[in-house]
Amino acid sequence: MAKHVPFRVHFEDGHKVDVDAETAQDASKKALARHDGIIRKVKVVRESEAA
Repeated sequence: MAKHVPFRVHFEDGHKVDVDAETAQDASKKALARHDGIIRKVKVVRESEAA
């Protein structure tokens, strides 16, 4: 089992959702469950950004 990593999912309307997931694709699915919209990008949240 892979380690869960924090991702920040950016939507076209400017909304951002932070989720923990194993892959960027899983992060996209989780974010779409929370916010309906078009995903613009998915990025890994580095430790320095999370603080």
